[in-house]
Amino acid sequence: MLQRTREWLTFILLLLLPFHAFLVTVGTKWLLGPGHAPLAYLAIWKEVLILLIVLIAIFEIFGSDSKNVWSFDLIDWLILGGVLLASIVSLNPSAFAENGGFGSLLNFKITAADKRFLLGFKYDFLPLTVFFFMRRVAWSEIWLNRILVILAVLGVVIAVYGIETAFLPLSFFTSLGYSDMHSLYIPGSPLAAFQQIENSGIRRIQSVMSGPNQFGIWLLLPLSILIWVILKRLKAHLREKKPMRYGFIFAWLFSFSAISAALSLAYSRAAWVAASGILFVTVLLGIKRVERLGYSKKNLIYGVLTGALIFAALFSVLIRQRPDILIRTQSFADHLKKPLAAMAIIKNHPFGSGLGTAGPASNAFSDTCVTQPAGSDYSWAKNRSDVCIFIGSTQRFPADKVCKCPVLTENWYLQFGVEMGVLGLIFSLALAISVLWRLLRINLTNPALPILLTFLGISIAGLFLHSFEDSAVAYSVWILTAAVLSKR
Repeated sequence: MLQRTREWLTFILLLLLPFHAFLVTVGTKWLLGPGHAPLAYLAIWKEVLILLIVLIAIFEIFGSDSKNVWSFDLIDWLILGGVLLASIVSLNPSAFAENGGFGSLLNFKITAADKRFLLGFKYDFLPLTVFFFMRRVAWSEIWLNRILVILAVLGVVIAVYGIETAFLPLSFFTSLGYSDMHSLYIPGSPLAAFQQIENSGIRRIQSVMSGPNQFGIWLLLPLSILIWVILKRLKAHLREKKPMRYGFIFAWLFSFSAISAALSLAYSRAAWVAASGILFVTVLLGIKRVERLGYSKKNLIYGVLTGALIFAALFSVLIRQRPDILIRTQSFADHLKKPLAAMAIIKNHPFGSGLGTAGPASNAFSDTCVTQPAGSDYSWAKNRSDVCIFIGSTQRFPADKVCKCPVLTENWYLQFGVEMGVLGLIFSLALAISVLWRLLRINLTNPALPILLTFLGISIAGLFLHSFEDSAVAYSVWILTAAVLSKR
């Protein structure tokens, strides 16, 4: 009974997570009217549901007589060690000197340092904590197969809506509660409906999510599921001589095309690189198995190379027509400068600065900084007191204060390095490698394959973005990984 209740609640959670930003934005507009920041009590619905799921899991764990429930492997020790390290670093007086450490136990005063730590823990370790407990309960194979198929269908629906938003007017988004600004995240203001590629005017879609990068990274999950579905059907067709129905072929082609188109229109280069990595690994895994079915490895390689050449030719035409899609001066500079700046911080603070001092958590405690290329027009910001404009590395607006910008490393692993020092950087890399290694050792004919591909893609994207920052990405991937790597 407990397992069934937990699985149904988790099913609901995974289906609603992609709509989190959309639901909170629309709900805030409906309750308070336009121009308000997302309501906190609307935004924490997922944490409440996750807490309920974990509590049920804990009851199951303590009611289980399985000896494996409390056995610890390398992944478990890494998570426990990471939490301990984060606590020690964040309690370091030099890390929290500005606000005096944790609130007094006598008056229960919560300082800014406490809030920073809690928000950093939410981004860095709350999904890992959920994963730690979810590995210790049983998951039915029927549930896992069902949720994967439903997520693939949901991915197509969200992708189609995202494609439509590329052509909708700004008034449509403001009527839903989004901000009338684009490309900016301003704490205390509504969410922007879309971003643009620097000064090109090209819209980057984000569908129902909080940003195009988050949208592109989440699409890796339904993309991987679709790859798994077609590989299963191809195996049955080749080995068991089961016919491929035209209805299935059409549905799969439509689904794959919709997700690919949405992924393209998000213009997330990190997601593009991650998707390429997913396809490359799929081919490698296919080469190992194709000869077992009695088919030529050479023909598979020729087919893949032909497809790659066609894709490269089409992509080169696109880039030649609009080079600003790929080559973005300011964004490219940030992807070089920010990781280098993060490395310098790690060098100067090898024991870390504490949770919440880097990455998306630092946005809540910093000014909204916009960096533009030399010669850019920033007159649009002169009537806004909540935006800081930088031309290169020089602050141009406002003139009456020194802006404090968030520490964004543009790299998920370096974020841990800034927050937790050299050991934190090693921890983040070791955890990703350990999980991938465990997934690779599982029989890839089962639902482990889409989880492996998704986790691989997000880990690759983490080299260029804070890829696990979005709740829909983090909780979905870690819960599904827990189901595959369950100790029971």
